[in-house]
Amino acid sequence: ADAKSHTVVYDADDVAGHTAVVNQIAEQVGDIDLVICAVGVLGDHAAMVDDPVLAAGIMHSSYVGPAATLLAVASRLRQQGHGRIVVLSSVAGERVRATNFVYGSSKAGLDGFAQGLGDALAGTGVQVLIVRPGFVRTRMTSHLPDGPFATTAEQVADATVRALQRGDDLVWVPGVVRWVMAVLRHLPRPVFRRLSG
Repeated sequence: ADAKSHTVVYDADDVAGHTAVVNQIAEQVGDIDLVICAVGVLGDHAAMVDDPVLAAGIMHSSYVGPAATLLAVASRLRQQGHGRIVVLSSVAGERVRATNFVYGSSKAGLDGFAQGLGDALAGTGVQVLIVRPGFVRTRMTSHLPDGPFATTAEQVADATVRALQRGDDLVWVPGVVRWVMAVLRHLPRPVFRRLSG
C-alpha cells in the first residue's frame, strides 16, 4: 500500500484547540493506532528562577498543554476502543533537582498524569506507555555536558519500540537508570541536595 503523510499544526499551548486537532487527524487518517507525546521545553533555569512569567510559560508548555492534549487523545481512542499512547517523560521528574526544578517539576506532573491516565484507561482497549529516559543527547540538550548514563534519541526510540511490543506500561532508558533512581528516590533530602546541587 502507498503510505501517505499528513501535516497538522499543533500548538501545545493552545489548549482550547487540542480536541479540534485530534478530530482533524482522525478525519484524515481514520482510527488512530499510536500517539507519541514528545513535548517539553527545557528553558534557561537561571532566568526562570527570577522570572515567574517565563517559568509559568515553560510549565504550561511542558505540562499543562501536553496533559490537555492527552485528554483529547484518550477520549478519541476510548471511542475507537483501541490505541496506544506513548508519553515521553524524564528521570528529571522522578526526583526533581535544584538545578532544573522548573523543568523537572513539569515532567513530574506529566509523568504522574500519564500514570493516572493509564490506570483510568485500563479495560478500554487503550494503553499508555511512559518512557523515562535519562540525559538524552538532542538539539535541546546540545549546550549541556552529558549527564550520567547519557543516551541518544535512537536508543530511546529502540527501547520504546521494544516496550510497545512487550505491552509494557513503563520503560527506563537506559535500563540501569531505573536502579539508580530507585536509590536516589530514597536518599534523605540533605544528602540528595549535596549530590544534585
